Amino acid sequence: MKNYCALVLTGFIFTANISANETNVIKKSLEAFQTGSYTKVIEGLSSLRETSQNRATKFYLIALSHNKLQNYDQSIPFFIKAIKSKSTAKDIYYEYGQALYANNELNKARIAFNKSNSLGYKKDSSIYYIAHISQILEENKIAKKFYTQIIKSETADSGLKQVARFQTGEVLLSMARENDETERLVKQFVLPQLDKAVEVDDSSSLAREIKSRKKEIEREFGLDPNILYNGKRISSKRWNLSFTQDVSFDNNISLTNDLPSSAASREESFVLKSKMRTGYDFIAKKRFIINPEIGITLKNHTNRDSDAVKSEDSYDISPTINTSLEHKAFNNPASLFFNIDYNYNSKYRTELSRKAFYNRSTTYTFGEKFKFFSKGDTSIKFKYKDLVSYTETLHNKTTSFSIDQLYLTQNSSIFMFLISYDSLDTYNNTSSSTNSTLLRVDYIKPNIFPKVTLHIGTSINFVSYTDANESLERGTEKTFTPSIKLTKKVTGNFKYSFGYSYTKNSSIKSDYDYSKHVTTSSIKYSF
Repeated sequence: MKNYCALVLTGFIFTANISANETNVIKKSLEAFQTGSYTKVIEGLSSLRETSQNRATKFYLIALSHNKLQNYDQSIPFFIKAIKSKSTAKDIYYEYGQALYANNELNKARIAFNKSNSLGYKKDSSIYYIAHISQILEENKIAKKFYTQIIKSETADSGLKQVARFQTGEVLLSMARENDETERLVKQFVLPQLDKAVEVDDSSSLAREIKSRKKEIEREFGLDPNILYNGKRISSKRWNLSFTQDVSFDNNISLTNDLPSSAASREESFVLKSKMRTGYDFIAKKRFIINPEIGITLKNHTNRDSDAVKSEDSYDISPTINTSLEHKAFNNPASLFFNIDYNYNSKYRTELSRKAFYNRSTTYTFGEKFKFFSKGDTSIKFKYKDLVSYTETLHNKTTSFSIDQLYLTQNSSIFMFLISYDSLDTYNNTSSSTNSTLLRVDYIKPNIFPKVTLHIGTSINFVSYTDANESLERGTEKTFTPSIKLTKKVTGNFKYSFGYSYTKNSSIKSDYDYSKHVTTSSIKYSF
């Protein structure tokens, strides 16, 4: 514009019959325009005597100044006069179109932008306005045609192309609403177009708006991939991968042998436990969830002086397949699930001086999760576990039944109640067969401090022996375990927790009485 104004001024100076006063008015008006003093331009040129030499430029500059001041209704008559006066300004039709568009004279505006496009001035922007006006006028085929021109343009910047992609999606949505197969067309054409729009520049503010709009459309037509058939919302993240590192101090290492009874080593040690787990959710027809997972756990003790403690060093490999059928029960989302868990356990064997196979087990879980009470979900589970050990005396089968209930309070706290019954059959060593009942209560308080969750729990387990002699000797053993844990959410993916638990085991046979204290620090990173 600066160069154009200079040329205008030079032309007037060298035009015959132009007075010094007229030249001065034009010069001052052009200088005022360049400095943004548009009112002065209008006032100065309005007093300029109209001649055949100056009228095109006079009307053009007055019209353009009104545009700059957003006085579009006043600029339009001057644009018309400038065009009739055969103004040669390259941008006149583009600016005229802007005024008409702002004044809601859409058909005339589209004609002006089409003229600007044919003259080669701001072609991409002119085409965009033609498309957008056609969209407003609900002439969707024309709008789609011109948006496509922008998308294919080699000169349009990425921002304009992203807008064109987005608006193409909206045009296709309007066209789909007029068809009997709206849902199919939205899924096949509209949503992919919005995805392509986001891909142009995923970091732009428009990309966030497009993503939000896509969710609205998915909800409207029942196409949200994260809302299942029964209305249950699941995470948009299908992959899950996490790593956890625990460091514990146990003042009385328990010696476990896959049976509910356990003895205490009277030895203390730090325990290092590393866990990695990964899996993927496959969603079929928004009704079925299939989740294959695999976990690896490595546990080591720093106390290397005690063979009993070293024998608790281990590693586990645990592939799992979790499946669920999503449906409705009691007018709420519900899940019927069936899971298969396989576990391979290797422990330090003193006789071999290394870790070796200790046991393997397969657990089948069948259950239902539903919402009978308004305050939280209820889960009922049946389990069957078949364990084979390195020694036949430890082979066993376990049948379990459990019920747990969540209770959500008005202040976002959570109570969890669990009752579980296990029947253990050590068929090669019947004296170790037991029945056990576990009662547990947990309280979870999110944000007790900023980004800190409090978890308090307590459980008591009653173990009775089915063998008459063993039952008389040991009675019903009771294990009481209260615990507390604080978890700090450092980032969206990283958590740190610190916890303490106390265990008190009581038996008629004093050899099996013991207590222990365990403190644990843990970090977890989810990818």
